Amino acid sequence: FLTHFRNISMIMDCVTCDKCRLWGKLQTRGLGTALKILFSSTDVDKMELERGEVLSLFNGFNQLSHSLYYIKQFKNDLESISTDDESDEVIKKSKKSFFSNFKAQGEL
Repeated sequence: FLTHFRNISMIMDCVTCDKCRLWGKLQTRGLGTALKILFSSTDVDKMELERGEVLSLFNGFNQLSHSLYYIKQFKNDLESISTDDESDEVIKKSKKSFFSNFKAQGEL
């Protein structure tokens, strides 16, 4: 498990953009920390996390919450579009199929 995340981190070293590499590694480490907590055999209260793991975990939660916020904002923007011409019919159909997945999962 740990070796797979190290391999992903090594692949991220090939990214030329410094910001992209930093954010990619931070998000990968946050995901790894979440999975470490989820699949750990020890009691969560007794688990010791490194400072970087805690920071990356909170950053991952922050990124996820922003993503959910913007999905809801996008949904509200699509609902406010008027239905005056044919292109609006296409928007309605794509909106219906896109958001039906989220409603089925109870996220919206």
